[in-house]
Amino acid sequence: MELRHVRYFVAAAEELSLRRAAHRLHVSQPGLSLQISALEDELGLKLFERNSRGVELTEAGRAFLLGARRVLTAAKQAIAQAQEAAKGERGRLVIGSIGPLTSSFLPVALARFREQRPLVEATVLHMNNRAQVEAVLNGSIMLGIGYFDSAVDEDEREQLWIRLLLRWPVGIGCSKHRRLPKRAAPKLRDFRHDKFISFDPEYGFGYGQWVRSLCQRLGKFEPEIGAIADSPDSLISMVAAGRGVFVGPEIPIRGRIEAIDFYPLTEADSQFELFTIWKKQSQMVPTISKFIEVLQESIRPV
Repeated sequence: MELRHVRYFVAAAEELSLRRAAHRLHVSQPGLSLQISALEDELGLKLFERNSRGVELTEAGRAFLLGARRVLTAAKQAIAQAQEAAKGERGRLVIGSIGPLTSSFLPVALARFREQRPLVEATVLHMNNRAQVEAVLNGSIMLGIGYFDSAVDEDEREQLWIRLLLRWPVGIGCSKHRRLPKRAAPKLRDFRHDKFISFDPEYGFGYGQWVRSLCQRLGKFEPEIGAIADSPDSLISMVAAGRGVFVGPEIPIRGRIEAIDFYPLTEADSQFELFTIWKKQSQMVPTISKFIEVLQESIRPV
């Protein structure tokens, strides 16, 4: 049974005239009559009684009309919902995020997005960079937010769109008992003999490699990675206890920073970059593009 058969039947049942129904549907009367006969043959039911005045519904026809109207209403709703989804006004958005790095702007963006598109169901899953890449590629999330330099291999880059979201200035955190050079601002090279605290890859995949790259590029030394932290809280505790130093943006440790000393680095290019990633498709998913717009509007300088 085709939807047009149902639509033809409902029009004939409401008009009780094949001529008026054909005019309403912009089809020929013989064509309409043929389609209704085909529907009756398919159902094995007589839906209309023909007479000189037009047609009348049989009892089977009256019962079928109730369901047929529901079918047309459901089809209309389905079409409207599909059109809303095509415009990014309805549907779902599953986001992967590294919590501490997005805490200053992601909740704001989600609230704004909800106001603008209340019919889109947004879900945030906290996961490290590598897990986000895999989840975007297998379709379990639609958008990732993180730092992806070492988390994406060359083959995967061909399948992903990667867009810079923001840059943060980088600083170095150390124990309050750590003695520093007397000049105004310390440089990364001043900490070449210190041990650096890194994150467990399960929490911050690629962070250790980013630290090594930064020290090699700006300080011209190979850092010694000492303790491994599994959260910002454990990292701050280790730094405060003098077990090593931390290099990175201030944002993950904001609110805990009073326990340590944190100094902005003055070297050129001492920045930490955060990106969005999503899977390449023939057409950009509207909910993704709309959310990225809201995300960029919600970012405030730190």
